[in-house]
Amino acid sequence: MSARNKLILLFVILCILILISFLIWGAGFEALFSLQGSQRFFEAHRDWAGPLGAGLLVADLILPIPSTGVLGGMGAVLGVRAAFLWGWSGLVLSGICGYAAARLGGTHWAEKLASETERERYRSLFNHWGSLAIILTRLLPILPEVLSVLSGLYGMKFSRFIGATLLGSLAPAFAYAWLGAQAREHPGPAVWGIVLLTALAWLAFLRLQRATRTP
Repeated sequence: MSARNKLILLFVILCILILISFLIWGAGFEALFSLQGSQRFFEAHRDWAGPLGAGLLVADLILPIPSTGVLGGMGAVLGVRAAFLWGWSGLVLSGICGYAAARLGGTHWAEKLASETERERYRSLFNHWGSLAIILTRLLPILPEVLSVLSGLYGMKFSRFIGATLLGSLAPAFAYAWLGAQAREHPGPAVWGIVLLTALAWLAFLRLQRATRTP
């Protein structure tokens, strides 16, 4: 199996593992942290809404918590500015945790999954395209967690990773917090706004995927 196909296979396996968690626990978390459910949750814990929201975004690394619902609920309860700051912090910290866990504990697995030559190729690939991929996928489900883990597993430079994560987390933190705040009076347009943002991010990611294909 080629180095590229191994990387694609690992990417798919990580996505499947996250999807399995959604199938097992996703319905309960979706009901609790949908846009309306999340708003009720944060209203009931208004004094701690910011830290709780940031913590839930970090927990999304391993649990099927819909980040769009969390950010939207924070926006509806805290207002755009506070929700943006707490949401941005939570998204960045989630990425750092995924990267650090894989970087510190994944060396053994990286060596088993790929030869030194292949790992060097992956490292070059992530350092070349990884920043753009991270920025584009922060608006999407599942992929941010997967890319954070793979970036740490195959040694993407931390300076590149953190720069891309800081920058890429700005758009979802602001957009979903703003849409959540708007949802108080205009829930329909807010939901369609979330759908449109997600669709555009998917199209951009698929375009990037084509660009990274080797002849």
